[in-house]
Amino acid sequence: MNKGVKFSGHTMGAPGRDIYECIKLFREIGYDGVEVRVHPTGQIDSETVTDAELSKMLSFAKNENMEFACLTSYYQNYVNLEKRESEIANSKRVAEVAAALECPMMRLYGGVEPFSEHGIWFSDVWSRTVSGIREVAQYANKLGVKICIETHIGSLTMSARDTVRLIEDVNMPNVGMLFDYAWVELAGVETGAEAVRVASKHLFHCHVKDWKLESRIPLKKQSCVLGEGTVRWTEVLPALKEIGYSGYISDEYEKLWYPDFLPEPEIGMKHNLEYVRKFILD
Repeated sequence: MNKGVKFSGHTMGAPGRDIYECIKLFREIGYDGVEVRVHPTGQIDSETVTDAELSKMLSFAKNENMEFACLTSYYQNYVNLEKRESEIANSKRVAEVAAALECPMMRLYGGVEPFSEHGIWFSDVWSRTVSGIREVAQYANKLGVKICIETHIGSLTMSARDTVRLIEDVNMPNVGMLFDYAWVELAGVETGAEAVRVASKHLFHCHVKDWKLESRIPLKKQSCVLGEGTVRWTEVLPALKEIGYSGYISDEYEKLWYPDFLPEPEIGMKHNLEYVRKFILD
């Protein structure tokens, strides 16, 4: 049922290491691929990287028998008219980078929260976000790259329900969901197997991470390795297996954001990979 499932490590789990060091580390841990943080402070800066550098990265990954699973981009404001065109252009450039790396997909946030753009009605925030993502998706589709919209705090798409609505409004065959269940659970609209069911029709990619949630309002949590937190992975991972999910499951190990809470990736990410595998493959 789940023969197609693969596992990737996210480069935010190995801060301070370049793309080559991450690829090698993740291969040694046992991952099939790498998800790359595409940002000026990440392992790839899409605004400055050259085609020659991308070719070198691809060759290195192939020599290590590793794939590029997803590119994590951070452009998201399709609402502010002073930022919109550059956000769209930069998102298109990420699609070009993905194509050069033979990476099948790229992450997009589901826009920005309505209150972040004062004086703009929700309907306008929504419609500008839909049209902006659609323009990026049309360009990416010509390159053979899929867009996965993440369920994430600080966007229009924190719950699975709202992400499905945005995907269906964009209405492009190469647009689907990056299911980051930890944020879905925190949103409180769906939990556990119900969230998987809602997401299943549009599921392209999955993130896993865990935290110990102390308070929703105000938000207070502490990142930890899988199985030691409060996120309902013992329900969600079997549900993913049950629906026959066959994409990548990516360990979004948050060492970059919480360096003091998490062990080094050689320990923590190895633990996480073994934890997920026992639910998906056993």
